[in-house]
Amino acid sequence: MARLRQLIVYRGIMQDPVMAAVQEMLDCENARQRMDKACELAGRLIEKAEQYLLEGNIMEAWIWHLILNDVNPFSLDCERRSAGDSGSLYQAVLWDMGILKSVVAKVQEELESAGLQKITRQYVRDTKGKDGRLPARRRRDILAGFLQTLSFADPACQASSIADAAKEYYETNGCGVMAMYPMFRWSQTRGLVGIEYYDDIRLSDLVGYEYQKRTLIENTSSFVKGRPANNVLLAGAGGTGKSSSVKALVNEYFEDGLRLLEMGKEQMPLLPDVMKFLTGRGKRFILFIDDLSFEDQETDYKYIKSLLEGSAEKKPDNVIFYATSNRRHIIQQKWKDRDLNHMDEEVHGIEAMNEKLSLSQRFGITLTYPVPKQDEYLEIVSHMAAELGVNGDAQELRQKALQWALDQKGFSGRSARQFISAYAAQKQSEGRP
Repeated sequence: MARLRQLIVYRGIMQDPVMAAVQEMLDCENARQRMDKACELAGRLIEKAEQYLLEGNIMEAWIWHLILNDVNPFSLDCERRSAGDSGSLYQAVLWDMGILKSVVAKVQEELESAGLQKITRQYVRDTKGKDGRLPARRRRDILAGFLQTLSFADPACQASSIADAAKEYYETNGCGVMAMYPMFRWSQTRGLVGIEYYDDIRLSDLVGYEYQKRTLIENTSSFVKGRPANNVLLAGAGGTGKSSSVKALVNEYFEDGLRLLEMGKEQMPLLPDVMKFLTGRGKRFILFIDDLSFEDQETDYKYIKSLLEGSAEKKPDNVIFYATSNRRHIIQQKWKDRDLNHMDEEVHGIEAMNEKLSLSQRFGITLTYPVPKQDEYLEIVSHMAAELGVNGDAQELRQKALQWALDQKGFSGRSARQFISAYAAQKQSEGRP
């Protein structure tokens, strides 16, 4: 039986090592060889189960994983909410789901013949501890939901039911890695790469800067709803919560289709390729550049400048730029730019200054994050202590927090977080929370 090769829309899943093992097992005519291949398949399934936190019928769970993560014309149309259920593409999807149903049924038979059904149909992971990877836990819960309602091996389960469930999933979550991860990095070789251990901070975790938070919420909410929104520059001293504010927004609006793609300033020449990739995707992206600043001689800023405004290459409607910088004007200026002694120097000097100022001016919103005052710093410390359940004398906490700021880098949210981590560790070593 080699029907996997007859897949039309979902041919991409044939590249998966588990499906390659399935194909090899089904191709075997010798019973002894099929037994060996069944054991090899079971081993591959166990590897995936441990890696992706799968339980129960791990063959069906893995098939669902492949379907939900496959990027193809159907899943992309669904992500953009433009897929129908009567055209030729949908009919091809029904064909594929019918093939996968028959393949799964045959695989279950072979695994049962090999005496492996208890392992592969009722798989239980030994490690029940909390997994730190939020995307892995989300994936586990989603797959468990599908397994409870739909079974490929069940004759009563129609191919159309499977196709419609996949369609609904794509429309809600997107397809490929875009469905599971709120935050991404860009790799020149791999493209969009999901961040497994990302910062799950929420806006409620951030103390102070109420005007800045309110402005970010209003602008981001407008963007998520497809309304006009501005690119944003968050400027201010280090450790004041600029990056945390942007990441908190993505966690708040993930279910509404918002994603974050973080890029370094050294990746600016890749922006045209990134824009091409994101164009037409069904999710909305904050393209986030942390610590955006350029030295006097650097010119890579021109890539982002041209996309922000004034270039023939239009920024996609589903992309917005948020950047942080310790410099309000991003590009370093020197006194020589202002030291104008002659007419020609004046002309070129003004042009140089205008060039350097123009990048920051192309952000529609600039939010300033000043260093917190002493009472604001102590409020942040108190909030973090309560969040972590750190108990102790309030006066002692205050005095040690102030001493920490004096010894370290002054008043900032980052200093407060570092202090609380050290203070909590000290209390634990003393045997009290």
